[in-house]
Amino acid sequence: MVGLPGGTYAVGAAKRRVTIKPYCLDATEVVADAYATCVRGGQCSDAGVKCGDEATYGVSGSERHPMNCVDWSQADTYCRTQGKRLPTEEEWEWAARGTTRGWKYPWGNDDPPVSACWSGASKKAGTCVVGTFPASDSAEGIHDLAGNVWEWTASRFAPNDPERVGRGGGWRGEDALHLRAANRGKNAPSLRVTILGFRCAR
Repeated sequence: MVGLPGGTYAVGAAKRRVTIKPYCLDATEVVADAYATCVRGGQCSDAGVKCGDEATYGVSGSERHPMNCVDWSQADTYCRTQGKRLPTEEEWEWAARGTTRGWKYPWGNDDPPVSACWSGASKKAGTCVVGTFPASDSAEGIHDLAGNVWEWTASRFAPNDPERVGRGGGWRGEDALHLRAANRGKNAPSLRVTILGFRCAR
């Protein structure tokens, strides 16, 4: 995990000001092999985790690719088994902005193309081994905050809204807007797709 300082900033397009306490965030998205270990230990469920051709669970050669096809509950459960939790969207964006730097993307303010696991830049059709594209790392060395898979957060899209926020953009897409630190996705908690995974915080 990577330790991040606290601070105050304006979240997203709405510019809602929040204060973040110091916290730690996984340096990579949770990988398929780590999730499989949790399943073998009886703490995690593998229900529905082969949701498409690009699913990573149990696929030889994909052990270090991000775990995908998990719904929100499965992601939340995994983090808790590790003594962690899903990050809030505010924590996630703070990391993706480079904390006090306030960047548009994890790597700075320059629009893509930048090397990333993203079809708009690499024409990649599927996930990548985590950390494959260091040019897209955050200043603190956190990998794949833009591209590879969208990431579940703990946050609801709106108060009393059952949908959860996803952040980061995934490997499939042509719009660089999805890779921006402030961009939000809205997902039903039951959603399982090959472009959606997660990482944990503490």
